[in-house]
Amino acid sequence: MKNKVSYITIGILFVVFNVIAFVIPTDKTASFWIAYVFSVIAFAVQALVWWVSIGKKRDLKSKLLGSSIAYISTVYLIVQVIAFAVFMFVSSAPTWCAVLICTLILGISAVCMITANAGTKIITATENKVAVKRQFIKDLQIEVEMLAENETDSDIKQKLNELAKKIRLSDPMSDDSLSDFEDEIRSKVTDFESSSSKLNRIKEIETLLLKRNKKVKALKG
Repeated sequence: MKNKVSYITIGILFVVFNVIAFVIPTDKTASFWIAYVFSVIAFAVQALVWWVSIGKKRDLKSKLLGSSIAYISTVYLIVQVIAFAVFMFVSSAPTWCAVLICTLILGISAVCMITANAGTKIITATENKVAVKRQFIKDLQIEVEMLAENETDSDIKQKLNELAKKIRLSDPMSDDSLSDFEDEIRSKVTDFESSSSKLNRIKEIETLLLKRNKKVKALKG
């Protein structure tokens, strides 16, 4: 609904813009028409940016990041309309001046929007990469908690709960250099039920987890 309101608002503003442009008695010089064409482009860009960065079905964080591009496009539209108003009332303005100024407004705005869009993609990609690196500890904690939930032996159950707590307090960030530790931990947790001594298996997992956490700390320097 909010997106529809935004598009309707842009449409109304475009209609008002055209009424003002053609109802007010001014000389329709070449500078006027050049500025008018660039203004129409600005309205089209505004609608397109709203659709691409805000209107699509995306998560809230992506929409918030995309709002910076929408802000730039709005400023671009306002500046372009102001430039149009100048050339509409200053009929003596040379054609080359209208072309130069409108092109500069469009060019600078385009560079700003492209830069903002690139920054948004970098931030999103980085956050997705971080989320993947944090997933190991989250999954491991869930698996150990499930083992504790299903365990009937009270001593082993307590040890598993303690292990789950240690996992929860571990640094969630991962790294390629930790893959051997993490693969071994995952394997021992997966085969936990079939181990000959569950208490020994818990100690082995705790030892590997400790080594893994020390390695993470060393990597952070």
